[in-house]
Amino acid sequence: MIGQQWLAAGLLCLWLLRVWLLSDRLTWYLVFGLTLVMAGWLSWQQWQFQQVTRTVPIRTAMTITVQPDEINVKGSQYQLVGHSEQGRVIGYGRLQSAIEKQQLATLTHRTRWQVQGELSPVPPPTNPGQFDAPAYYRSQGIQRQVMISSVTKLQLAPRHGWGWLIDWLHHQRQQFIVTMNQLPATLRLYAISLLVGGRPNEFRTEMTAVQQLGLLHLFSLSGMHVILLMGMLKWVLIRAHLSQMAINYWLLGLLPLYLVLGGGADSLQRAVLTAWLPLLWQWLTGRRSLTLTGWSVALMVGITLNPLVLLSLGGQLSYGLALLLILVPAMPTWRLSLWVQLIGLPVILVATAQWHLLTIVVNLAIGPIFSWILLPLTMLGAAVGPFLPAAAQFCDWGLAHFQAGLNWVGQLPGLMTVGQPPAWLAWSLALITLWLLKQPTTWLWRSLILGYTGLILGRRWPLQGAVQFIDIGQGDSILIREPFNRTVSLIDTGGRLHLPTPAWAADNQPRPRVATITVNYLHRLGISQIDTVYLSHKDVDHIGDFGDLLTLIRVKQVVVPAGMAALPKFQKLLQATSRPVKVVEALAGQQFPAGLTAIHPFQPGAAENGDSLVLTGHFGQHQFMFTGDLDRAGERAIGKRYPDLKADVLKLGHHGSKTSSDPQMLKQWGVQRGIISAGRHNRYGHPNLETLQTLQQQGILNYSTALQGMISYHYGWGTAGYWETFLKEGNFYQRAASDAGTASR
Repeated sequence: MIGQQWLAAGLLCLWLLRVWLLSDRLTWYLVFGLTLVMAGWLSWQQWQFQQVTRTVPIRTAMTITVQPDEINVKGSQYQLVGHSEQGRVIGYGRLQSAIEKQQLATLTHRTRWQVQGELSPVPPPTNPGQFDAPAYYRSQGIQRQVMISSVTKLQLAPRHGWGWLIDWLHHQRQQFIVTMNQLPATLRLYAISLLVGGRPNEFRTEMTAVQQLGLLHLFSLSGMHVILLMGMLKWVLIRAHLSQMAINYWLLGLLPLYLVLGGGADSLQRAVLTAWLPLLWQWLTGRRSLTLTGWSVALMVGITLNPLVLLSLGGQLSYGLALLLILVPAMPTWRLSLWVQLIGLPVILVATAQWHLLTIVVNLAIGPIFSWILLPLTMLGAAVGPFLPAAAQFCDWGLAHFQAGLNWVGQLPGLMTVGQPPAWLAWSLALITLWLLKQPTTWLWRSLILGYTGLILGRRWPLQGAVQFIDIGQGDSILIREPFNRTVSLIDTGGRLHLPTPAWAADNQPRPRVATITVNYLHRLGISQIDTVYLSHKDVDHIGDFGDLLTLIRVKQVVVPAGMAALPKFQKLLQATSRPVKVVEALAGQQFPAGLTAIHPFQPGAAENGDSLVLTGHFGQHQFMFTGDLDRAGERAIGKRYPDLKADVLKLGHHGSKTSSDPQMLKQWGVQRGIISAGRHNRYGHPNLETLQTLQQQGILNYSTALQGMISYHYGWGTAGYWETFLKEGNFYQRAASDAGTASR
């Protein structure tokens, strides 16, 4: 109902059939009734979400109450999560001075904000595999965002009664984070991540090895952390000579408090509920409950609170692996670790498309080190570090050396780009693995090996090719894949224009889109190298992310317009990697892999718009032309030199600016489809209304990445070829853009 997982729906039906065949009428009525209640609840949640996504952005004034630990400051920007009349919302705003930044970063109490800004649904991803913000924030009860233009009033908002206790816990959590921010870098990172479930801004960049080696669960508060916490509490309370009943009372009271102090993530919620519910049952009835019963009730509560919990990586690993540990027969630790990794592999591949061969060994080695050294060292540094700088430096030294060793291991060969399995295959692989655990047979092992082999072959050597215009924002980036991935080419990388910022705002460097969108998508396709990167000219919105691309994925060669290779700007980007990259300067008439031919420039230049590298090639049933930012004069020059040239699909020059797309040349080339690669609500006014009118007058069907996200043409393996856009009609992005006069047709 929520994730459109039809295989999961089929499994649910099989489970209901199994319950019916038990011939236990009471059990059937109970199970069927609970299923209907949950179905009704999830259907209502889904209907409510769909209603929100149909709303258009509006300018409004609103009041938001915010807990101090739900404010994140980065550079000159801040992000907050709070409650409003529209429910929980996420807000984004800009700071004007270092004083404002300092004041906001040190808030430690609940506050009430009166703001003005634009209220809208959380925007969807616009490319496959991109971060799904609506799903992520929906799991936290957030469906709307507000772009804050001004804060008219900010004041403390204390509460009384039970609300005071919740506010006090949030205050303590934020006070802890503020204190930890004064500690050395590595100790601060570990303390905030491991003790209160925070995610400092530098976590992703500093913890790359942790993610590659499959150790992220150690830094996400979950069952292991709750077990360690309960063990330490029991150790202290036993030595205080308390009875078992008294200890249980303490745990009943403290575990829910830790849920707030730990940030309330799904994995922590599952762990706390699984530990807390059996204690509650024992207190109410005087009898012990089965661990499986506690897990089942925790799952139902988790789904009720967050309908998307089983669609997230954290939820799948937390609930799935916890169930495995409950059901698995006794076995050696190393063998259990192997099964845990094998059963979790389909989930990992769906989320990251990569797997490191050293993951199993590293997890076996790190588990004890984490429990007996890293966590105690972190707790010691957090407890005494603020008062004893020498102790903080010692703990930081130990943690930093461990992190350096982990980073070294992460750089070792073994990181495999497998590709993202489709949902049905991931389900099948997981179920076969579970079946193997219960009944290992040769037939099941062969099925599992065949499944993974099919995944690798299907991703590495796909039957179809594609030409894909990636929504990279205001810029160009075009991926061309021939059938069986004979060649993989990328035309331009996109890039952001970085304006000068004051020193106090210098820590706000967003991740390049080539990392979050392009390379992420390539990995999901099972692609680990690019044969040729074509750079049309020197503008930052076309080549700005080229240096980052070189550090993220192997590139065999780069083709640039003649005269660009010697430019300092290009040479600086090329130095981002130590791997050798062949550089080719192109002039009209040169042919390249994938059947691409350069038809411009005619002579070396300075890599300006008028010197753009223009490529043409035949894919499927269409002749494509990719024009960079070439102006009308350049288009007419191509038409004069190649009078018989045809191109029924044209990537419009300069993002649909009126300086390109000469009407006469569109007719001469026989253009039937025009592709506009432009940023959503960009400050340049692209595409220009004059260009859109020209397209309409000539009956040219046009697509825009600003309206439809990634635009793909698939061809090969006997198919006629078909077009596909990632965003469909009805999304508020289309309506908002269309209101501005940039209709997609």
